[in-house]
Amino acid sequence: MSKIVKALATAVPLVFLVANSFAQNGKITVKGKIVESTTGSPVAGATIETNNKNKATTSNDDGSFILIVDDNNKNINITAVGYENYYLKLRNSSEYSIQLVSENSKLDDVIVTGYSTQNKKFISGSIVNISGNELKEIPSSNFTQLLQGKASGVQISANSGVPGGGITFRVRGNNSINAAVEPLYIIDGVFINSNNNVQTGMGGQTQSSPLADISPSDIEDITILKDANATAIYGSLGANGVVIVNTKKGKLNSKGKISFNISQGRSQALKKFEHITGEETGILVNEAAINTAKDNGIDPGTITLPFPDPSILPTYDRNSGLFRNAKSANYELNIRGGSDKSTYYIGLGYNNEESVVKPSGFERITARINYDSYVTKNIKIGTNTNFSRTYRNVSSNDNNPTGVINSAIFPRSYVPIFNADGTYNRAGSFDNHLALINNLDNNAVGWRTISNLFAEISIIPGLKFKSSFNIDNNDMFENNYSNTLIVAGIAAKGSATSIANKALYLTNEQVLTYVKRINGKHTHDINALVGNTFNTVKIQNTNATGQGFATNNIKAISDAATRSGSSSRSEANLISYFAKASYTLANKYTLDASNRAEA
Repeated sequence: MSKIVKALATAVPLVFLVANSFAQNGKITVKGKIVESTTGSPVAGATIETNNKNKATTSNDDGSFILIVDDNNKNINITAVGYENYYLKLRNSSEYSIQLVSENSKLDDVIVTGYSTQNKKFISGSIVNISGNELKEIPSSNFTQLLQGKASGVQISANSGVPGGGITFRVRGNNSINAAVEPLYIIDGVFINSNNNVQTGMGGQTQSSPLADISPSDIEDITILKDANATAIYGSLGANGVVIVNTKKGKLNSKGKISFNISQGRSQALKKFEHITGEETGILVNEAAINTAKDNGIDPGTITLPFPDPSILPTYDRNSGLFRNAKSANYELNIRGGSDKSTYYIGLGYNNEESVVKPSGFERITARINYDSYVTKNIKIGTNTNFSRTYRNVSSNDNNPTGVINSAIFPRSYVPIFNADGTYNRAGSFDNHLALINNLDNNAVGWRTISNLFAEISIIPGLKFKSSFNIDNNDMFENNYSNTLIVAGIAAKGSATSIANKALYLTNEQVLTYVKRINGKHTHDINALVGNTFNTVKIQNTNATGQGFATNNIKAISDAATRSGSSSRSEANLISYFAKASYTLANKYTLDASNRAEA
């Protein structure tokens, strides 16, 4: 008996019927017909191709097609103008009925546009909305990396391959030479601190991404406001674009649903540094000595070559000790549901990633609770709260001249890794890469709370007032110790640094919104709001250092022979008043106006 697989759609679908498929001589012949479900008329010109794009065909005038593929290629992509792509997994002797959603239905989506929601077809600004379903299959500890290639006009790149490391996120390029160019991040209405709180030097690279504190599995959708019209409501804060993240919530009158996801993987460096042998290095060193003699007017035959017989030089492999088969693990538990008056979502997550270059790593534990409740018919209260703890094994790689990578690739290949007595051998000013890997003690532990509490009152139909109190509290604690086995600690007889960095963002908002549709000869859609925001940012940093330790086993700064410390503190306040109005006539013509004053 044939198996029927149905994909439900909410708008105009295409029905794709595979009449039959059979294997013959290592090939599978797929026959089918594509029709439009609403009219039953055939769809001509639809593209049917294999996932690797080496086999493709198009549907005939009557909607039929035949495609012969290799029997090991069971994935087919179906595309048609005006419809969403669909990815079909073939099974032998099976029949499929698949409904494809019309792209026109996306115009009816309601998305967040800044302090309010708006029908997508009424939006005149440059806005991109990405569903969380488009991101959930991509493994990454940072949700901003998941947006790579998903939004035009947005450039996203990693500063390094370190898990939890810095991310460069630019909306429409760099907007300033010397001022901040990061966009404004808003998660469930909370203005997020996107500054890097890790102070340990990484050779000119951004040490960490504060947005790695958020679990991507909790995200419902992401909206990016790109142009001046879309970002004007946020004033100077949104000058570099705005990224609005909405997390998952429960649904009214729905049964509790529990989901548990586990993913594990391994990563390795596909291309490693290629080293010349000890003999080849010796030949080059000899050539350098000969050329230097010629430049100085000396007969090369009169000089003594550094290596009379390069063939006897050994070759030491440093790649094997530098790279590893890095493990990653991710566990997610989500619970969501709701009654007739309240909704809830609970998310727990654990993520652990090793870097392919030793010894860096990243670990994150998250807990989220989103709860909404209708106290009365017209009053709703709720909270969206996220707690996270992160741990970073921080090490200097890539650009740092004395980092792990450079200490492995710059020493000449005939230089021994260990001395005859088994101690680490250093080459010139470079550390021994194994000494760094085994003795680097740079740890950063972060505790973060992102939360908002809100109350919303429905005054009359279409008119709502919402007041919210938001907090982003980010505490980062770093403890770094360089012992006498690495360059940074030799001269000082051991060096320790302890840093406590606290960033507190507080926001209070009041917003009055009015949404109304007036029917008549032509429809009139009105979406207006006024509000104010009070922002307070408090930054505090405490730094203590110590040098001169009795042994490498003593690391507490209080036990150092020489101690010093410093601290700093700053506070900034911003008061804003804003208003926005959008008017749409007959579902065709839209006029937007925004204003914001700040002090």
